[in-house]
Amino acid sequence: MTEATAQDAEQGVPEVIVADRQLIVCQGLGSLVAQMAQVRLGSFATDLASLRKALGARHGPAIVVLGVRLADADLGRVLETLRRDHPRVMVVVVAEESEFAFIRTAVKAGAHAVCMMGQVLTSLPRILGNLVEGHSLLPVEILKRLMGEQGDSLTRREHEILGLLVDGLTNFQISARLGLSENTVKYYLKAIYQKLDVNSRGGAIAKYVAGTY
Repeated sequence: MTEATAQDAEQGVPEVIVADRQLIVCQGLGSLVAQMAQVRLGSFATDLASLRKALGARHGPAIVVLGVRLADADLGRVLETLRRDHPRVMVVVVAEESEFAFIRTAVKAGAHAVCMMGQVLTSLPRILGNLVEGHSLLPVEILKRLMGEQGDSLTRREHEILGLLVDGLTNFQISARLGLSENTVKYYLKAIYQKLDVNSRGGAIAKYVAGTY
């Protein structure tokens, strides 16, 4: 750690860790963060292991700017890990407007703010500035009210399976990840298709990502 970084840590300047499965996305978001005087740019993470390492090595407060997927984990799993292992770390989820299901996941998991990728140039600096001052630009309770919690008939396990479908996992890979038999995964998929009124994986993925269920 450099002398300047150590001084920033001592003064409570938050370190911003940028995490997304694509390094080029991390670099783009990082270039925005680097221009802000209120925070200091930390590491980039493309998978959960590197995110854990970055958080473990930090000094002082931290903010994670998080894309909807890492290379080895979906958004729900990453947020659950952060909530369990690093409850004081603030989280900003960056998502496309078409990724409503991930926005819903972020809100339910207690993310401090959601930033639309299409507005990231103006919104991300403002959101980070608000977090530094101790409050969110879009508080979780307001986000919940705006997005509505109505009519979500999917169970938590079904959300997990759909998230893994979106990531391209096969039935076998899903069964291994969740500790279920392949037959059980097929049973869940059948129930999911019925609830979403689709008859294929592609149809289920399209509806889930768009949030039209």
